[in-house]
Amino acid sequence: MAKILDGIRVFDLTIAAVGPWATKLLGAMGADVIKVEAPGGDRLSHAVPPMIKGSSVLYISANHSKRMIELDLKREADRAIALKIIARSDVFVQNMRPGTVERLGLGYDVVAKVNPRMIYVAASAYGRIGPMAGEAGIDPTVQSFCGWCGITGPDHGRGELFRHLAHLDLTTASTITQAVLQGLIARERTGRGQLIEIEMLTAAMALQTTRLAEYFATGEQPAPLGSAASTTAPHQAFECEDRRYLAIGVERDEQWPGFCRALKLDDLISEPRFATNPLRVKHRAELVPLVAERVKTKPSAWWTIRLNHENVPNGPFLTFAELRRHPQVLANGHIVEIDTPHWGRMHVDGLPWKFDATPAGPIRAGGKPGEHTVDVLAELGIVDERDAGRLR
Repeated sequence: MAKILDGIRVFDLTIAAVGPWATKLLGAMGADVIKVEAPGGDRLSHAVPPMIKGSSVLYISANHSKRMIELDLKREADRAIALKIIARSDVFVQNMRPGTVERLGLGYDVVAKVNPRMIYVAASAYGRIGPMAGEAGIDPTVQSFCGWCGITGPDHGRGELFRHLAHLDLTTASTITQAVLQGLIARERTGRGQLIEIEMLTAAMALQTTRLAEYFATGEQPAPLGSAASTTAPHQAFECEDRRYLAIGVERDEQWPGFCRALKLDDLISEPRFATNPLRVKHRAELVPLVAERVKTKPSAWWTIRLNHENVPNGPFLTFAELRRHPQVLANGHIVEIDTPHWGRMHVDGLPWKFDATPAGPIRAGGKPGEHTVDVLAELGIVDERDAGRLR
């Protein structure tokens, strides 16, 4: 059965996590992704621990469903080969610091002359214009700059980095994937390719839309609230008798009576201070200790049963070990096991979408740097006129 991106070839000149994760998603949808690396591979991701049989987990996981080739783009002969591949490709993705790819001779102006139908994505940290255009950015520095750290942390405490280091990287990667799909649709309508620019900063701010809206509406900086939601209450993590945490969220006023019944706090149902969500938010400091004290009297499973009976949203805090074996995760393929030629059997994240008519996947293992160079050039009919024997 045909896949949604069958017949689409991607020239993948990406590094680290932002770009590689985006092109990995395109590969999972059926695109022929040709990952182009300098001799020795992507040094930014090869040395990131942990390692499996000498390869970084980051490098392995960000390069599923790709074919790996090596080209030294500083050499004219290698650049000529790159341009021949580009002429036969549909999408070009790069996330190097602004100006780097242009110095390698593969800026948009050059690529568009070779292939006017090319969907060319240039991703950067802060944008390609402005006083910070030339600066490199990584997940933690963009977290700090975008205001994220000012709203994340203990209740009324100092700001903190989000613990998942690559959250903004992978959010930006998803934005790139969306942009490529939109670009391909536009090309179907117009017959023309185009340049698409994407910034990590923009993706980071998009994630904070609701918190930015709070600031613009009030003119006040939202304060860190720990695990609590800023616009509803009670809506946060509570510690149970078994010392496990349970996330509980009363999101609508009609859930409030059921919440009180579940916790056997019936007297709070008619308490004027807590009658509506705005009032509960206003009196959060008085409400939360009452809830916390009661939740600590029973184990998390007890509260889950009672809250579910009253249709009050709640969820446990799972470890990765629990998550990988959870029947819901297994039933939906959120984690799958694949065979790899170099690293044995591996558990990996599953596909994020399910297409009925044009199924994505299955996830295929990538390879080591340069592993598919000879095969790719031969398949595309590109004669390698460089030094004999230099390619693997």
